[in-house]
Amino acid sequence: MFSDGLVDGVGRSPARHRLLATVADHAAILAAGTDDSERDRRLTETSVRALRTSGLFGVLAPREVGGDQVDPLTELELIEAVSAIDPSTGWSFWATAGSTGRAASMIPDEALGEVFPAGRPLPLFAFQERPFGNVHRPARDGLLVSGRWPFGTGVAHADWVVAIGTVREPASAFPGAGVLAAAVPMAQVRVVDESWDAAGLAGTGTFDYAVEEVLVPWHRVWAYPPNAPMRGAPHFSFRRAAIKHTGFALGVARTVLDRFIEHTAALRATDGVAGAVAESELRLQAARALGWTTVAAVWDEARTTGQVAAGSQARLRAVARYVTEIALEVCGLLHRHGDASLLARQHPLQRALRDMTVAAAHGEVSARAIVDHGAHLIAAHRHPTQATGAA
Repeated sequence: MFSDGLVDGVGRSPARHRLLATVADHAAILAAGTDDSERDRRLTETSVRALRTSGLFGVLAPREVGGDQVDPLTELELIEAVSAIDPSTGWSFWATAGSTGRAASMIPDEALGEVFPAGRPLPLFAFQERPFGNVHRPARDGLLVSGRWPFGTGVAHADWVVAIGTVREPASAFPGAGVLAAAVPMAQVRVVDESWDAAGLAGTGTFDYAVEEVLVPWHRVWAYPPNAPMRGAPHFSFRRAAIKHTGFALGVARTVLDRFIEHTAALRATDGVAGAVAESELRLQAARALGWTTVAAVWDEARTTGQVAAGSQARLRAVARYVTEIALEVCGLLHRHGDASLLARQHPLQRALRDMTVAAAHGEVSARAIVDHGAHLIAAHRHPTQATGAA
């Protein structure tokens, strides 16, 4: 589908083929848990165990903590592959793998042995990246952490959380820092499991998490966001959430289209249905090619310059939004051209449509991403020097 230079060229992870094979090897286990995950509003223990023991949850983590630190193109492929098995599983996979990898890239060296002990299985993180009005209080021996953070995908199976809050009084350990992050073990965290009951992505376990008056020692605290990653550069030198959303949307849409074609093949399809299938196939292939080449360009920029320009970051988000819109169109095939047999609430295609609808509401892929990209394109012509710079 793509040139060898893009698939296995410079900057690609040597673990790519092994990890894609690992996803395929565990596909049946992950697929078997989808109904139970939907019912229980979180990944099943069997699915979590499969993703843990296979090492898939560690694919994005820096090599210094035992992760694979895969390149963003392999990241895209792996998320696409898991999301094609089941949307909630794919979403939970990228959220946990991403949170764990990002936390590992930021944690101070002094805490590394405590949080990521050598020779032990990789611990998993849940991570909300904004303060959400929570305020931390500096103390002599550490940071007093209290608050509640919403939408903590994967917190039900996490070992640690990152608690981010503002500070209203100066912290001598971090002079001038207005926002501090702290690594808190799950034994000191309360999962608010009644907080997630959504129309889609119901099985992701996207619960709130709360911390109440926990003193976190200074060696597990850092200024947020850090100026540069402590480890894992250049992988963590730019924001990669849009890559995850792109892979998710592509995986869900691919499975929906394949299943719709399989369903339609057993019927006498009208020209209208055949035309809709063809348009969906062509648009999805074009969207994948666009996502692939955009991520490849951003990764090349990060590897060669150590950063990603604001315009490139805006384009990455815009592409994620565009791919999400195409995926929504593909998922809508069953309503525009389906039949009564596809209307059951728990039919996989109905579930996928609900899941994509909820995914499209995420702030990372809001419609604003398209506007911001256009603004950068215009600014690049008006003020070339102001339209560039690190994101």
